[in-house]
Amino acid sequence: MGIHSATGTWTRRRFLCGSGAGAAIVAAGGLAYRAAGEDVFSPFDGPAYAPWSTWRTAPMQGPPALIQMAILAASPHNTQPWRFRLDGDRIDVFADRRRNLGAFDPFRREMQIGLGCAVHNIVLAAPAHGFAATVAVAGGPLRLDPPDTIQHAATITLAPGRAGAPALYSRIPLRHTDRNAYDPTRAVPKALTQRFVALATKRDVRLDLFEAGAAREAFNRLVMDATRAIVADAEMVADSQHWFRKGDREISDHRDGLTLDTMGLSPGALLAAKMLPAPDAVTAHRYWERQTREVHLPSARMVGLLSIPNRYAGGGNLQVGRVWQGMHLLAVAHGLSIQPMNQPVEIADRQRQRGRRATADARFADLLGTTGW
Repeated sequence: MGIHSATGTWTRRRFLCGSGAGAAIVAAGGLAYRAAGEDVFSPFDGPAYAPWSTWRTAPMQGPPALIQMAILAASPHNTQPWRFRLDGDRIDVFADRRRNLGAFDPFRREMQIGLGCAVHNIVLAAPAHGFAATVAVAGGPLRLDPPDTIQHAATITLAPGRAGAPALYSRIPLRHTDRNAYDPTRAVPKALTQRFVALATKRDVRLDLFEAGAAREAFNRLVMDATRAIVADAEMVADSQHWFRKGDREISDHRDGLTLDTMGLSPGALLAAKMLPAPDAVTAHRYWERQTREVHLPSARMVGLLSIPNRYAGGGNLQVGRVWQGMHLLAVAHGLSIQPMNQPVEIADRQRQRGRRATADARFADLLGTTGW
């Protein structure tokens, strides 16, 4: 910004004597401009967030309405790695493998889980629009570092059905990952955990829940050791940071990824983080490590582990995604917050990718008391 005088040349003294109010105005204006650019005043508006409201304000009809709900599903790092093809009474779901997490997800296992979350939303939304949905999952093993192609994942066939919105349908746009501190004094209702387990069992997925005791302590250690290993892995940190969006322009341009507003920061820390230059990737991930150690694990009343017999079965992971999305919506319906903490499984994938000893798998076996899951 250039400052010009209407009365001729300014001497240094004259500028210094008269600059106090002007500097304050320029500084205040600059801060306001930066605050606007960093999405301080209205963090959840703009095109990136439009789908959370357009399903109501500009609803589609027929099968496209199901896609409106599908794209509100959870996905790893908010990568949204899906594509959909509508053909009459058929919806094909594809993995857009270009939208991957690199070393964080070398087998694209978490990508499959995200696709399963989208499939769950479609099936849940179908009755609300007069359809009955049948899902056929594409099988096959997950490969290491597969090519960045479009890969078929599932087909959903629609038939006329009895119209009526399932109870959880209205919860779809209310579901968000919550990384704030939880209330450790609030118990998770037993009836809800039973519904969690039933939902998993229906999809041939195992669910183990840990609230206290030696198993919970072992789970916490497993998560923390994995988190530290990730932060020490430069390639994993870089691939994770690639999906971080800071500021209104980046958020609007990309419409994906992680933002400061989703990090569980206190209001003061959030404001400072938005106004200051973005930290380097390692610093940002060290903060995440500290949040995991000091906030997420200590304040969570209950933690859990979803397991399948073969972690590298594409169809099995898609079913895990259906379970996770269903659990998340059930939690929302009960006024509870929930978040994925996939660090130990990400390290297990990373060890397999690099040909390292499978220490994470051994610890899973100890925790579960079996090598069969």
